Amino acid sequence: MSDSAPERLRLQSVLESPHAQREGNIVSLKPVGLPAYNPRDTDPRSAPEGHLPPIHRIPYETLLHIIHIYVRDSNYPVRDLSTLTLVCQHWRAIVEDTSSLWGRIDASEGLVALRKGLRMAKDAALHITYIQERSKVDQSAFAFFKTIGERIGQWRSLVVDAYIFLVEDYWAILKTTIPPRLEKLHLSGDCVYYGGTSFPESRILFGGAVAPPGLKDVRLTMIPIAVTPLKLACLKSLRLDSIHELSTSELLRILGDSPALETLALTFMPHLVSDTALSLPPRWTIRLPSLSQISLVHLPVPFTNLVLSVLEAPCLQKLRVGGGNTVEGIPSSQLLDEVLVHLVPTLKSLASTASAIGVTVIRESDYKIVVGGLEIEVDGVDSALLHFQDSFEWLCKHLGGNLKNLPFHLRIGTCKSSLAYLEWFTSRVAVTELSLWCSNGMTWEFEERTEEIELLLSHPIPSSSASWFLPDTEVLISNWVGERSNPEILEMIKRRHSANREQREGGSRVPKKFKEIRLSCGKDPVHEPLGPSVDLEFLKAVETAGEGADVYWEGKKWTSVGLEQ
Repeated sequence: MSDSAPERLRLQSVLESPHAQREGNIVSLKPVGLPAYNPRDTDPRSAPEGHLPPIHRIPYETLLHIIHIYVRDSNYPVRDLSTLTLVCQHWRAIVEDTSSLWGRIDASEGLVALRKGLRMAKDAALHITYIQERSKVDQSAFAFFKTIGERIGQWRSLVVDAYIFLVEDYWAILKTTIPPRLEKLHLSGDCVYYGGTSFPESRILFGGAVAPPGLKDVRLTMIPIAVTPLKLACLKSLRLDSIHELSTSELLRILGDSPALETLALTFMPHLVSDTALSLPPRWTIRLPSLSQISLVHLPVPFTNLVLSVLEAPCLQKLRVGGGNTVEGIPSSQLLDEVLVHLVPTLKSLASTASAIGVTVIRESDYKIVVGGLEIEVDGVDSALLHFQDSFEWLCKHLGGNLKNLPFHLRIGTCKSSLAYLEWFTSRVAVTELSLWCSNGMTWEFEERTEEIELLLSHPIPSSSASWFLPDTEVLISNWVGERSNPEILEMIKRRHSANREQREGGSRVPKKFKEIRLSCGKDPVHEPLGPSVDLEFLKAVETAGEGADVYWEGKKWTSVGLEQ
């Protein structure tokens, strides 16, 4: 507003009108003919018609649900709830009178917040989280666990991720007492089992008693837990990593007693073997109609084969197998034949929904193939390209040869075999979307390799001056953006578009123009902050070189005006 004399006079007349209300230095206006209403009143339902703020028109149950979602994944639930009580008296009454909102206890808030949360939660269910990396009670961990231990009858979930030497602080509770209403148990430590004899002695939960009947979600990671005494059953999710005291027969019993299981993940348990002494009945199977995700990584191949051979999972959506030396020297087709042949009808159903095939090759020894609802991931193999080719041919053979006719979305990293992958895809399939991706931060070594790959994509194939790498690519995605790589990205776009314009009749397969160019920063998301400042000159140059392509930066569409919100 301008500071002219007429403006000052008009403002003064408004403030001096009979409809103005003054509270300290705050002036507000009330509509003529309606009584005043204070939006901070405890009960907004008493407000006269026409005065009720929109936020107060939300039904009580809806507002309560919104608040539950707001604090559900917060690391500071007590702080966030306390902040909401300052909005108005109505919200304060709702938050303070709803004990179930205060049941999320996170050690990252410290002991003061812990005591307030427990006081406000009263008899409500408790969801407890102790992540050592962000905890504010490391020096008083015992006091934290002792305090929550006094409410063990209210526990619904317990999530602990701490070094092994801190385990005893909560072990004093769990080793003797059963949380009768526990539904979720996630315990993580730092003990990796390498098959030696130095693994710590296993702890026994609940004094050796069986697990609470309502326990549905179990995740044990690198912590010495004796699983067998728990007699786990009726689970919906089972994830075990480096848990060394679990036999094959006990695992099969858990699976058989958990018909509603949805997620199964077993990682780095080299002691598991295919036990021929089990004497399984012929064609014996375990039917798990709700199982959608299976991950079997860093396990002995015989064990992997046994587990998958006995499972019937008609709703399977994601499968991950492989890892370490477990598949070394074994062709992927042989491995897949052994473990997946009986699942082919299910796999065909999953693959039938595919509109494209996704392939990820970030590290030298890994690859992932996504076909519709099916995901196959292989880790830690020698000659990963050969394994990939073998796996792809197996999928085409069993799921339909038309897979080769689908468009491919290729995400490729800076591994040494990147060139070999580019050559293979160029000569066999149509890659319509290309992601140049770095998952571990843009080191100088990675930047040197990105330059090599970008140079290859900027010129015709050396062995054939008439063809280009991946000529069907119309969507370019890259987080290789940086001071050193930006010129190469820009040059690649210019050269491919120039080749497209200069195409002549009867010419070779020149690259198509990009329709979308999605760029982001290649910083390490753990050790370096995301959301870097936008390099305006670079984005403008990309927009110009793109010749009409949609340009995105950090997920937001870019135009010469700026980023769309």
